[in-house]
Amino acid sequence: MAYAPQAMIEDSSDFFSPSETDSKVDLATLRLIHHSEGGYCDIFRIDRTGRFRVLKCLRPEYRGNPLYENLLRKEFEIGYSLRHPGIVEYYGYSAVDGLGNCIEMDWVDGCTLAEAIENGQLSAAQEDKVLDEICDALSYLHSRQVVHRDLKPSNIMLTHSGNNVRIIDFGFSDSDTHSILKTAAGTVNYTAPEVLAGGKADARSDIYSLGLIIYAVSKRHRLVARKCCEKRPYNRYASAAQVKKALHGRSSLLAGVLLVLLLAAFTLYPYVERIIRPGQEPLPAADSIQSATSPADTSSSLLPAVDSAPDSAPTPASSNNAPKKAPSQPEEDIQVDASDIDAIFRQATELFD
Repeated sequence: MAYAPQAMIEDSSDFFSPSETDSKVDLATLRLIHHSEGGYCDIFRIDRTGRFRVLKCLRPEYRGNPLYENLLRKEFEIGYSLRHPGIVEYYGYSAVDGLGNCIEMDWVDGCTLAEAIENGQLSAAQEDKVLDEICDALSYLHSRQVVHRDLKPSNIMLTHSGNNVRIIDFGFSDSDTHSILKTAAGTVNYTAPEVLAGGKADARSDIYSLGLIIYAVSKRHRLVARKCCEKRPYNRYASAAQVKKALHGRSSLLAGVLLVLLLAAFTLYPYVERIIRPGQEPLPAADSIQSATSPADTSSSLLPAVDSAPDSAPTPASSNNAPKKAPSQPEEDIQVDASDIDAIFRQATELFD
């Protein structure tokens, strides 16, 4: 059994399994791979018997602090209970000389999703693959009654071989079986409004974060992302499985586009008509046009009266007698209410339910 301080054992959760991993680590192979000024952990890569592993430990100033020691242990307990190809694997929890208590986990040879987005290295097909795998991993996570609470592109790894997804960093995660450290947590820019307001995080809080990730990965799925990010949780998708289904709803997408075009045509037609023909009356009916352009009417209305004389041709109409064009009216400023356009997109979004 791996060594753990007595205070840690007293706070242990029921499903925790002590690690049998050998705590002896060759410190010569230690390589720092992540250090955040605002975080409380350092992450190292080690070479253990010919295979790379990751050690996550508290920074020196936080070691021995009960709050952060419990955070580290809670992360291991949650991570150790998960087994899914889209989630980084946790192997053990042990004390390492010079580092204190450490979580040992799988090494992911790749880059973060944030880096992939910034470098523009994902094709449309790869974007869809990545989003599908995130949804699958999140569905599994929620089926285990676990909420990630810090889902963001920098906490999602993509392997160099195959761009396979690995969700990492369960430092702020929570589960139904834990009774400690239940306060709101996460990254402000990716945290749901109800959590920022001090409410409890649940699966739909992760769905909100997922929506922001979808929008960052692919602008083609902005309608799905928008529904994920509804302010009220009950207006969002109920599960990651529903999000995945919506991402592949081609027929729904086509119907949504057609609805947008149809509603836009009815809403904007009066404005477009006034722009094309400012200050003019509506076009006359077809029968009126036909009667006005008949040969008899044309000769009597457009040609001036002339004296009848034998073998004399009628004189062409003078330019002074040509019909005068009505003065054009000043063009009015056309203002389209943005709320009308917003309402159109909201109605189209409902098709993705």
